[in-house]
Amino acid sequence: MPLEQLVEALRGGVISLLSDGATAEWRVTGAELLDHPEALATTAPGHLLLGVGLDIADRDALGAALRTAADQSCALAVKCPTPPPPEVSAQVATARVPVLTVDPRVPWTRVQRLVTTILTARRAVAEPGGGGTTGGDLFSLANAVAGIVGGAVAIMDTQQVVVAYSNLPDQPIDETRRRGILGRRVPEDALADHLNREVWVSDTVVRRHRPGDLPRTAVVIRAGEDVLGSLWVAFPDEAAGAGCGATLQEAARVAALHMLALRRQVDAEQESRDRALRHALEGRSGQGDDPPGGVGLPAVLVGLAEAVQEGGDEESWEAGTAARRRAALLRALDLAVLDGRSLGHEPAAALLGERVYVLLPAAGSGSVSTGVLLDHLLDRARHSLHRSFTAVDSPTVETTSALLAARRDIDAALDHLRERRAGPGAYHAGDLRPELVLRRLVGAVREDAELRTGIAERLRAHDAEHATDYCATLLTYLRHFGDVAAASGELHIHQNTLRLRLRRAEELFGVALADPTRRLLLTLELTALAGLSEPPTKG
Repeated sequence: MPLEQLVEALRGGVISLLSDGATAEWRVTGAELLDHPEALATTAPGHLLLGVGLDIADRDALGAALRTAADQSCALAVKCPTPPPPEVSAQVATARVPVLTVDPRVPWTRVQRLVTTILTARRAVAEPGGGGTTGGDLFSLANAVAGIVGGAVAIMDTQQVVVAYSNLPDQPIDETRRRGILGRRVPEDALADHLNREVWVSDTVVRRHRPGDLPRTAVVIRAGEDVLGSLWVAFPDEAAGAGCGATLQEAARVAALHMLALRRQVDAEQESRDRALRHALEGRSGQGDDPPGGVGLPAVLVGLAEAVQEGGDEESWEAGTAARRRAALLRALDLAVLDGRSLGHEPAAALLGERVYVLLPAAGSGSVSTGVLLDHLLDRARHSLHRSFTAVDSPTVETTSALLAARRDIDAALDHLRERRAGPGAYHAGDLRPELVLRRLVGAVREDAELRTGIAERLRAHDAEHATDYCATLLTYLRHFGDVAAASGELHIHQNTLRLRLRRAEELFGVALADPTRRLLLTLELTALAGLSEPPTKG
């Protein structure tokens, strides 16, 4: 879209023009980070470069940023106070590219999200079959409605994200609207009023006046029975806006066409990402380390599996039908995508077997960390689905081969946690690494007789024949690093009894507890027979 239209849509304290650089000739096709050299190398002309971390007081750094933008035929956005320092104005005045200034209070992630949303909405309604509506994109619709009814318009989706708002001069504004536009979503303290049942069940406009705010009129945006969002208008006083109900209801019908077009595009992009992730995790994305189209790397991979219900047991869980478990996993997948979107991420998700995998790009615009998002998802699943899940996230992965390795680690971790009957919750593959390495070592010892000395089998056979406890005694002693007091306490026997058993084991089986190599081998063999260590603590 033309840069001038983008700047106009983002006015209202978010972004403004610092230097035109022949603005009328510029069109914006996307947003890219200035400090991402790999991405810049393939960035097409027409992008808006976001100067994240750029200190405009550093003349050399600003000059380098301006040259980069000129070389790439891109516009540049910087954070700058209003009015800008004279030396900065003088330097950008000679730039061959447009320079935009961003309100220093607005996070860069929000700026990126705003630009991307505006461009996506415009593309969606401009595509053939995208609705055939008049009045331009949602921002144009918001301005048109605001001009007709004399109020300040905001359009929200069902996740309470502000997708468009009017920016006409001299609009009425209060603190809730200001924070909603800057924060890109309905402020937390206004949610109760925004979600009031009277608004969402009504077929007509509803008047609301929250204490401390300007009076508002709301109308729900629907497509048939499907609720897509809501349109709100803030008026300067109670008398204003009388008789505007028909106008707002018509505006809601037009907005529905735009939002359906936008939803179709978003859903298509989500489906493409999900399919690419599924193929990558199945090893069907081709050779090499380059990620397949749609899979955004670097990223964090998360695996979720349904946990045994608290107070239940493995047998009762296994007795549940596969269809019910799959239905729960599909609902968890939907929750992961919806929560990821609502919190500023663009996840990809796939259901493989009885596990859900979610990929969260590390460079996403989310204002919350993947850890916070994961905790939120598990809590939502527990309350909405009445199911408990175990989740394991990987360290950041940057290549397709690393993505496949991350899936193997996550699968091993989920298997390990289920076998150890660990409680539901979020775990980190990195924290579980020692236990996973031990698991692989013990598995190799268990499967390959060439890796065993055979002493553990002889001990087990003797215990079975003579009702002795040499295996348990030796393994407990070895796990306590030879601490007789600790080992005897766990076994609930006297310390002298433990010492006697150790001497007898040395006499009968040639156990050499003084030899470090033999101690290590005996520990692995006994562990392979007895199973792994106690359940880990949830982290």
